[in-house]
Amino acid sequence: MIVTNHFVYIHTSRTAGTFTNKLIMEHVPGARMIQYHGHLANLPQQFAHLPVIGIVRNPWDWYVSMYFDYKRKKQYIYQMLTQNGSMGFDDAVSRYLNLGDGSDTSQRLLKMIARAAPRQIDASTPPRRRNPGLCSSDFENYPDGMGYYSWLFQLMYDSDREHDIHIGRFENLVAELRRLFELTGVSITPAIDNYLEDNQPVNRSLRPSMYADRYSPAMRDLVASRDRDIVERFGYEFEVTESDSRFPKTNYFRDLGKTRVDHLIERVKDIPEANWDEENKDKPNDFNKLQDARHIIFRFVDEYDNVYKYHDRPQWDDWKADLLPIMEQAAAELGYTDYCFPRVMLARLAAGGEIKPHSDLTASHYIHKIHVPLTTSPGTMFHVGDQVRNLQVGEIVEVNNKRMHAVYNDSDADRIHLIFECYNLADYGKPGQ
Repeated sequence: MIVTNHFVYIHTSRTAGTFTNKLIMEHVPGARMIQYHGHLANLPQQFAHLPVIGIVRNPWDWYVSMYFDYKRKKQYIYQMLTQNGSMGFDDAVSRYLNLGDGSDTSQRLLKMIARAAPRQIDASTPPRRRNPGLCSSDFENYPDGMGYYSWLFQLMYDSDREHDIHIGRFENLVAELRRLFELTGVSITPAIDNYLEDNQPVNRSLRPSMYADRYSPAMRDLVASRDRDIVERFGYEFEVTESDSRFPKTNYFRDLGKTRVDHLIERVKDIPEANWDEENKDKPNDFNKLQDARHIIFRFVDEYDNVYKYHDRPQWDDWKADLLPIMEQAAAELGYTDYCFPRVMLARLAAGGEIKPHSDLTASHYIHKIHVPLTTSPGTMFHVGDQVRNLQVGEIVEVNNKRMHAVYNDSDADRIHLIFECYNLADYGKPGQ
């Protein structure tokens, strides 16, 4: 909370507060910090006549930003809610959304947080307990059915006194800060204008650029229900944005031509069941979302966060003569002449099985994920974002694995794809990869 000669600023977590704090403290007359993340209820009486400003954010976007930022910082409430940061996005955010559901788990978590949070926040409070400005008493009467962000937003502005409150939208931050300043009588000086025009984010979370890609339909609806107060009050919607045009990855699906796969299909049909089972037990991509799929891995990365270091697995030498012509055809269709294939595999999805909705968090914007169906059926549907396709045998198709995607094999036959990744060496070292 900052007071100035013109207004009071309330800083809610993950709403560009660091950027806005710096702007106000350096360029607005009379600015002084009362308490970082201070609540309006704690505003000294002598400033109660001033108008109040703040920023709100799309709840779906807020939870993505919160998850990546709090996880990186090991924020203490996050650590308690997510079993020391071990939970993935869905499980972690569900904990935040369901804190008011009255369940035994939520009640236990609220009591645990109340014991750990400071009774009051002042200079003697340990630094790691000062943010996000929450005291133990704040958690003792957590409202029923309300998501964490809606609760936090209401808590920040709750006060027994009447205030003239003006809220801007995070999505149009620069324009909204200009509007709020002008509304409260702050002159837009050249220094303020230069700061806003430079508009370099501060304390930005390391998160996906498209928040929609993080959400399954169930999680999307849970946010809509739990955070309906903010959604309805500020008119927010769940928005799917287009992929950043700087990156070569497709938006959803991209056709890269067709190829002859007859010989490869016959080889795959001859693979003994025992071989599928044995290879699947030792696969490096053993994830719950892939539990209905078996894999034979020919090549894989050494580390998930470094796709430029990879290794060949034992069966690669025996299969590469059949696989490389297809892979090289795809690279040529992409217009690449100097390229690498860091992952290569066969994926067999069982009849009636599914690959659950997910997005590949560590996937690169510069790497193409390519599928070539070898056996399939009309009942096998591939979902990427809000688009759905039945991929045909011999098609070479890139899919955007940074978007939410899933596969459902609603047939009585297994589906087998050749899957590989391709990147252009000229893209090596670009930021954000």
